[in-house]
Amino acid sequence: MVLFINYCTLVFDDTLTAKSLYVKIAVAVAIVTMASASVALIASAQQSNTSGSKFGSIASIQNGKDGKPEWILSGGWAFKNINSSSPAFNAAFNMVMLNGSAPHKHNITDFKMTGSPTKNGIATTYNGTATVIPVPINGKLVTVSDVPVSIKLMGPRAMSLWIDPTKTQDHFGNTPIYGIQRGMPMMMSMK
Repeated sequence: MVLFINYCTLVFDDTLTAKSLYVKIAVAVAIVTMASASVALIASAQQSNTSGSKFGSIASIQNGKDGKPEWILSGGWAFKNINSSSPAFNAAFNMVMLNGSAPHKHNITDFKMTGSPTKNGIATTYNGTATVIPVPINGKLVTVSDVPVSIKLMGPRAMSLWIDPTKTQDHFGNTPIYGIQRGMPMMMSMK
C-alpha cells in the first residue's frame, strides 16, 4: 500500500499527457492487485500450514491477590501439533495494572502435556506443565519451570489458560487467562 501511495505521488507530480496518465494508472492498479494477491496467497498458505494448530490473542482482566480485578493482559499464543502426543504451546503477553502502572511481560514456553486431552462438549482441555518467564518470587524475577497449566480450547473461538497460582505466588490471580482463537470474525458495527 505504501508503494502504491508513493507511486501515486510520482504519477501526480509529473506533467502528464492523457496517454501517460492511463499507463501510470494501469501500472499502479497492477501493483496493488499483485500486492493484494500476495497477501491472499500468504494467508492461504498459513491457513493450510496450521492444520492441527491454533493461534490467537490474549485479552484478559486478572484479579490481584485480594481477588479483585487488578491487571490487564494482552498478547498472543500459539498451540501447534495439538493432535499429537506432544503439542507445543507458547504465549507471550504484556501485563499492566488497571491504573497503567507496573507494565511488564511474560512468556509461557516448554509445554509438556500430561495424559491425553479431555473433551467436554465443545471444549477440549490439555493439562501439563510449562515454563513461566519471568515470575516475581520473593522480590526477584525468576524463571519457574514445571508449572502446572491447563489450556482449554472452547469451541472454535475462545480459549483459556490456567496457571497454577501456588507456583507463581498468585501473580496471575485466581482466574484463568482468557483469549480468542484467530479466525474469529470481528464485529464491524454495533446495532
